[in-house]
Amino acid sequence: MQLTTMILSQLWKHKLWTVLFLLALVLEVAYAVAAPYSLKFIMDEALIPRNMEVFLLILGILLIGGTISVVANLLGDYSLGILSGNTIRTLRAKLFSHLQKQSLPFFQQYRIGDLTTRFSSDMSSIEGLVRLTSPSLLKESFSVVLGLTALFLLEWRLALALLAASLLMMLAPKLLQKRAEAATIAYRDAQAGFSNTVDEMIKGHRTIKGLHQQERFTTRGGSDIKGLFTLGFRLHMTSSLMERIPLAIMLLTNGGLIGLGGYLIFREMMSIGDFMAFFTLSLTVAQGGANLSYLIPDFIDSGVSFRRVGEVLEVEPTVPEAGNAKTLQQEVGTFRLNQVTFGYSDTTTQLRNVSLDIPSGSYVAFVGSSGSGKSTALQLLARFYDPREGAVMADNLDLRTISEVSLRRYVTLVTQETFLFNTTIRDNLVLDQSGLTDEELRVAAEKAKIHAVIERWPDGYDTKVHHEGGTLSGGERQRLAIARALLRKPRLLLLDEVTSALDPATEADINKLLLELRGAHTLVSVTHRLDSAAQADLIFVFDQGVVVESGSHPELMERGGVYRGLWDKQHGFRLSEDGRHAAVQGERLSKLAFFSGLESDALEEIAAHFATETFKAGEDVVTEGEEGDKFYIIVRGRFEVRKEIEGQGEITVAVLQDGDHFGEIALLRDIPRTATVRASASGTVLSMNRESFLGITARYPQIRSVLEQSLLERS
Repeated sequence: MQLTTMILSQLWKHKLWTVLFLLALVLEVAYAVAAPYSLKFIMDEALIPRNMEVFLLILGILLIGGTISVVANLLGDYSLGILSGNTIRTLRAKLFSHLQKQSLPFFQQYRIGDLTTRFSSDMSSIEGLVRLTSPSLLKESFSVVLGLTALFLLEWRLALALLAASLLMMLAPKLLQKRAEAATIAYRDAQAGFSNTVDEMIKGHRTIKGLHQQERFTTRGGSDIKGLFTLGFRLHMTSSLMERIPLAIMLLTNGGLIGLGGYLIFREMMSIGDFMAFFTLSLTVAQGGANLSYLIPDFIDSGVSFRRVGEVLEVEPTVPEAGNAKTLQQEVGTFRLNQVTFGYSDTTTQLRNVSLDIPSGSYVAFVGSSGSGKSTALQLLARFYDPREGAVMADNLDLRTISEVSLRRYVTLVTQETFLFNTTIRDNLVLDQSGLTDEELRVAAEKAKIHAVIERWPDGYDTKVHHEGGTLSGGERQRLAIARALLRKPRLLLLDEVTSALDPATEADINKLLLELRGAHTLVSVTHRLDSAAQADLIFVFDQGVVVESGSHPELMERGGVYRGLWDKQHGFRLSEDGRHAAVQGERLSKLAFFSGLESDALEEIAAHFATETFKAGEDVVTEGEEGDKFYIIVRGRFEVRKEIEGQGEITVAVLQDGDHFGEIALLRDIPRTATVRASASGTVLSMNRESFLGITARYPQIRSVLEQSLLERS
């Protein structure tokens, strides 16, 4: 409905061109009907009586009418071009603008291929509807109505027969309409699916090549292409039937008209001129009716596209802007979560009655295990979502009452999923801040520890970025995002796991930068690495959607609560500056249940059996179904535990981070892996194989018995 209203409003907006188009259409159709009708007078009044004056008069009228029709055609095409062009331009702009207003849940609901298909295939189909199909419908409908009127004036009996045939010609394709709509919808969905596959293949080409997944993607793409062929063939045949049936009826109708017309002439109930005019005009009317039936597949195709685009346009943002939105002009004293409850869906709750204060100029850290709600709280501070209950406040202002442009100038969020635009490094840093100087760019880049890297590139700051930054390392992208954020000079800087893709040395530099920024900016950093949070003024510890502890690092360590447990889990490792070599201390191993109680010498001996392994984002540490023969401890990184679920495919069931361990069952039992563990960012692990473990348990049998008991309790 919104789409139809928009198109009608465009026609009303350009009333002059609309009227001109309709007038030109009437003149064109009127001449197309009058020309065959004139045969009656040419035959009966001029040729049969051999009256040259009448013949020349009729011929002159036809020539004048033809000239007017040609001019009308040109004016009609010109006005239609303006009307359709403006309508499509407005629709494209409206859809583009509407997408930019959408909230994050919208982009989680629609995949990239689904949206790009609406801009390409669906918009092209709607353009065809506006430029060709709808004008043709008007023209052919008017032609049929005017032609039938003229036919009834010539011979009502033949006209009734022709009308019956025309109705049959229009109704017959209706029998296939639902089938055609279903075929069109299925084909469009298949196009969107294939677009998603192509998008994933292009963006993930490095991972696909590195993991040798070309055959899997070839199989997947082949399946999509085969589906497109099958559905396309079905759509083609259905559309062909809808076109052929009216043509067959028209051919039979012509034969019937000749027979009935001949009968009436022999009975002297109709003149030869009447029959010539009727038959010629009937061909025009029949062709008009056939053309109308030919338009039905186009209308079905456009109707599907109309619904698909309209469906997107009708989605309202879940984070709307207030009608009288306020502007953040003064310095905000405190950002506050006030009894906030939030869930990404109606059936889930990520935060439960959370209240916390972030003083101006402070450095605050949100910590906790994966899924504890810390990143969700940060998303609410950035107002990417609104709370289900409670409020997020800037002093006494609810963020829901603040204009988006004002909030985005005040608050900048940097996430671990860095996106770069396909333009130069300079443009990616400057964005809309055209007044920035080269010196300001250099200072920000130096603070983010990326200036020296950029200087080594042949084109420096004018280096082109390709594939949204896919040609750069994760650390380079992350540091560019930090530099970009610093150039915007936000008063509140939100950081979500910004050191996750950095090596230990660069991470230390960024942590030092955060300390330098404290005071000039209010900083809120979400991190699972407690070394990064230890220098914060205030630490909030999240667990299962609530804040269970808060305070400074020394205060939390002294309490010996959740924070102390997380700290102990992450420490006891030695890691080289490049993150490629690691070792574990014996004391750290004592915190694992199956190593507890061992003497320090034994623990150090066991620690020596661990080997370092590194993984890139997207690489599998273990694969579901393969033989298990290693035990792993994560030193640094983030890893997803994924399982194949019938009817759902491979889904993430858990996330493991620094200090977590997995695979201990493989040390005792020769069974296949029960899940896939995949690196979601570059990571470093320590591994011990079964052979080494069996050698250790031969000397320390209590390890085996404790592990056996642990596995028994788990099952």
